[in-house]
Amino acid sequence: MLRSFSISQARARILKSGGWLLSRQIINMLNTLVLSVLIARHLGPEGFGVLSYAVSLVALVAPLTTLGLRNLSLREYAMKSAGRDEILGTVTLLRLAGTVLSVAIVYGVASRFPIDHAHIAIFCAVLAGAGLFKTVDTIQEYFIADQNPRPFVIYSVVILLTFSLLKIALILMGQSVNAFILANAGQTVAQSFGVVLAYRRYTGAPLNLRVDLRRGLRYLRQGFPLMLGALSAVIYLKIDILFLSYMVGKEVTGVYSVAARLSEAWYMLPAMLALAAFPRMVELRTTAPNRYAKRMQDAMDAFAAFGTLVAVTSIFWAAPLIALLFGPAYAGATVILQLYVWVGIVVATRSLIHKWLLAEGLFWGSAIIHVTGATVNVVLNLLLIPIYGGEGAAVATVISYAAAPLVLAPLVPGIRPVAIMQIKAIAWPRRALQLWPRGRRGQP
Repeated sequence: MLRSFSISQARARILKSGGWLLSRQIINMLNTLVLSVLIARHLGPEGFGVLSYAVSLVALVAPLTTLGLRNLSLREYAMKSAGRDEILGTVTLLRLAGTVLSVAIVYGVASRFPIDHAHIAIFCAVLAGAGLFKTVDTIQEYFIADQNPRPFVIYSVVILLTFSLLKIALILMGQSVNAFILANAGQTVAQSFGVVLAYRRYTGAPLNLRVDLRRGLRYLRQGFPLMLGALSAVIYLKIDILFLSYMVGKEVTGVYSVAARLSEAWYMLPAMLALAAFPRMVELRTTAPNRYAKRMQDAMDAFAAFGTLVAVTSIFWAAPLIALLFGPAYAGATVILQLYVWVGIVVATRSLIHKWLLAEGLFWGSAIIHVTGATVNVVLNLLLIPIYGGEGAAVATVISYAAAPLVLAPLVPGIRPVAIMQIKAIAWPRRALQLWPRGRRGQP
């Protein structure tokens, strides 16, 4: 007689929610990869370097547009500490102020330290200004906390594919890099309207934004360390692009960007899985702390093992993949990719770490981890890029990511447990060694 298995209702909702988020991320990853190939081949290393500069500069100030409130609002929705309209309205107002500041910073930096491209400061400011419409996308956290992301995922994918067709049309028309910067800005605006439409269709009511200033001040206090951590995380991934643009030139920046994008293609998978599981993590922490800790370690080990597999096998697939997708103009990206891809081991486990810190209320934990690594990254980039170019930037990124858990585990008591979890996860082959004696137990 076959034994029947049942899945708890809570786990079924997590799987369903995670399935929708994962589906969107897979579509987004494949779409980004295809478009990156087409746009990079169309623009060439120099034009693609300009596009990467604009995108990276805007991404560098993106934490100011969220103020660390994205995960915080998810936590608030999950805990149901207030009405959704009050959370949404308060967070939206704070993010609007942060976005205005970010646009001013982008324009100032691009004007003060311009690269060799006409009106680059204006184009960067337009791309950053599109984020003003994105301030309401905290609605996504409401759907995720309710473990029903289906409404906004559908709208998001439709808009994504629509603008992908637009960008392909721009390629066929032979448009310059400026057109692609403007298309990215338009896509940001359209995605924001899509989230609002999804909210209205799901709830049957228009947005009703209510602002609570006292709650807003509390959000700012709690969100500041999260914002600092997010800013440091962006420095990890984007400051090398800006340094290369200033120190080496647009062509090397374009080649490096190809390697970085290929390496980062799968990073969002663990991030989305961790995001989908976060409401359940908050629940398990209270009801079953031992199982909560075990699940965290198991997930970290699995993420690290997969990251190691990707990194090791890059010896075989990096060169032919770049040659096939991007052509001989980007052959220099091979070595950079084989170095850069090792970052993924730490990035994958860190997706869980920051959710753990948030669940524990250790808001400064993420900031400490990111600031430590980002500081090491900036210093190493300044030292290695003038000598080794793109390869030096990749090495700087890998070392800075690995340094944070090793340095902080013995020094910071509050984050020591999760830092030790990460170190164990990076050494995931220990699991096989632990299982070996069990398999031989009882044998002569």
